[in-house]
Amino acid sequence: MKNSKLKQQEYFDRLAETTGEIWWGSSTPAGLRRLQRRAHLVIQKLSCFKDPMVLEIGCGTGAFSKFILKELSSLHLTGCDISPKAIEIAANRYDSYKHVCFEVADATSMHYNTSIFDAVIGNSILHHILPLEICLWECFRVLKPGGIIWFSEPNMLNPQIAIEKNVRFIGRLLQDTEDETAFFRWPLTKILRRIGFQDVSVQPFDFLHPIIPNSLIGIFDSVGRLFEKTPFLREISGSLLIYARKPCVGKSCINTKPYHA
Repeated sequence: MKNSKLKQQEYFDRLAETTGEIWWGSSTPAGLRRLQRRAHLVIQKLSCFKDPMVLEIGCGTGAFSKFILKELSSLHLTGCDISPKAIEIAANRYDSYKHVCFEVADATSMHYNTSIFDAVIGNSILHHILPLEICLWECFRVLKPGGIIWFSEPNMLNPQIAIEKNVRFIGRLLQDTEDETAFFRWPLTKILRRIGFQDVSVQPFDFLHPIIPNSLIGIFDSVGRLFEKTPFLREISGSLLIYARKPCVGKSCINTKPYHA
C-alpha cells in the first residue's frame, strides 16, 4: 500500500498538472481576497525583522506566495512543497524574483540547517501533515532564536469544516485528501507551547467563503469581520490564525525590533 505522503504527492501533482493549482478555493474571486488579506497579515508580522529570511511550507504552485511578494517584492522567500509538479509551476511563475526559490521538501524532515529562517509561514498546510507535531518541531528547529511561525488553518468548530473533514465523501467533492483534518484551537495551543514556542496565539478568524460571488464579497467580508469580533460567534469562523515565537537566547535577537501584538 502506498504511504500517505506518496498518495498526497501524487494527488497534488495531478491537481497541479490538470488545473494549475492545488485547491479550487485559491483561484475564485473570494479566495483571492482571502489570500490577499492573509498576505497582509504576514507582512505585518514580518515588520519586526530587518531583511527577513522566510520559509513558506506547503507553498504549492505559489498562490499565496504571489500576494506575499506583491506586499514585499524584495523578500527573501524559500517555498517548499511535497509536490514536484506544483514546485515546477511555482518556480516558473516567479523566476524573475532574485531572492525567491522553490524546491521539493518534506515538512516533517526538512533539509534546511538549524536556526536559519526568521519566519516559517503557510496557508492551509498543517492540516495535511502527519505527524503534525514532528512538522512543528521542524519549524522550531529551522527558526532563528526570536523567529516566528504564522499559519492559517481550517477551524474544526466551523459547521461546514466539521462536516467536510468528518464525512469523507463530502470532503472528496471539495478536493480534500484522505488524511487531512482541521483543528480545535485549544489543543493546538498546547502543542505549540509544549514544543517550546512563546507568545502563542491561535485565534478564530475569517467568515469569507471562497464560493461567495464577486458582487457580494464586500458585504460578506464586512459582516464577517464584525462576526470575528463577536464573542462566541467568532468561535465558528472558517479559519484559525496561528502565531508563535521561538524564544530568544542572550543577544541572538539583536536584529529584531520589539514585537507589538
